[in-house]
Amino acid sequence: MTLRLMVVADEPLSASALRHALRAVSGFEVVDGYADAAASCSATMTVHTPDVVVVDQLRSRPATLMRIGEIRAELPAAKIILLHDTKETAWLTAAVAAGADAAIAKSFHVQGIGALVREIAAGNVFHAFGPAQVIPRSNMGFDLSRLTERELEILRLVAAGAPNGRIAAQLWVTEQTVKFHLSNVYRKLGVANRTQASHVAHITGLLNPVSPTPLRIETAA
Repeated sequence: MTLRLMVVADEPLSASALRHALRAVSGFEVVDGYADAAASCSATMTVHTPDVVVVDQLRSRPATLMRIGEIRAELPAAKIILLHDTKETAWLTAAVAAGADAAIAKSFHVQGIGALVREIAAGNVFHAFGPAQVIPRSNMGFDLSRLTERELEILRLVAAGAPNGRIAAQLWVTEQTVKFHLSNVYRKLGVANRTQASHVAHITGLLNPVSPTPLRIETAA
């Protein structure tokens, strides 16, 4: 099932960067345009009825909370995800109290943010304020310490959406070697395929500490 997704932001450049990243993720239909958070977005939510709303943290925190509250009031069943630039627990707790389902750091890997939004939309993760900004409902049994450095490297690339051919070219190995390492990753993690392995990488925060190309969303001063 395709989910309708809308971005709420107070700057066109912010909205454009987010929509570009999210369009690459299967399972979402990114609604054209964006909801301008400079004013009430209740009417926009009613017209477009998105299933998932990504709110880029506004320059005004009170306005951010107000927008989240409006969205929750108009769309009780929607998933609301705050893209934030601070780890302050009090602020994130306030966002959750206003109606947000999850909080993701703006520095999250540009190729992984869409996949993480998809996991949140599917109900596999929920809000938290640790290093990964989200935590799994259950991540018991996923022992990444069993993986070698090469296996971790390949898992990161797989979770970022890279196909085997691209991974092989980047690491200067053959595709057969990539497949060999992936089979070991699946066995050690107790998963069946690259989708499940990618899920483990995202919910355990494997991508965050090593993100080489963070998503940067600039807003006017």
